[in-house]
Amino acid sequence: MFEVKDGSRILQFNGKLLAESSSWRRGSTRWIEFELYKTENGAYILSRIGISLVIHGAACPLVKRYGLNEVPYVDVNADSIPCEQCQPTNEVDLVFPEKPRYWAQVSEEPDAVLEALYKYDQGGARYLTKVAERLLEDAASKDKGIEKMYRIELIP
Repeated sequence: MFEVKDGSRILQFNGKLLAESSSWRRGSTRWIEFELYKTENGAYILSRIGISLVIHGAACPLVKRYGLNEVPYVDVNADSIPCEQCQPTNEVDLVFPEKPRYWAQVSEEPDAVLEALYKYDQGGARYLTKVAERLLEDAASKDKGIEKMYRIELIP
């Protein structure tokens, strides 16, 4: 049984992992991780997690905006990176680490998966990020529905 988070909710299901992709690169402080599943009943579950190593000081305006909680500095991940705006140091007792951001979508059809992965530029042009392309390429090699929707697009 798989478990995927969507905000504070947990989706549980039986199925298989079709593909996963990450935008992490050496030196990244923030990145996205995608996973795409297919349930035993044929539904698709697209999971996205926003990961961050950034920590903030109490006075940083992003603490309130992001709804961050304080933790003792000694409990912070050794890979954490100070916010460029507020620059907290190990001289403070408490810091506010950014939390993972969980999102998931359940869809019956593969076209909804593709649509959820599209981004739009300022001019309205639709495109796929490299991390989304890698996810779809891998999934298309394992699932005919994804392959059909991803490889062939009917333009009206």
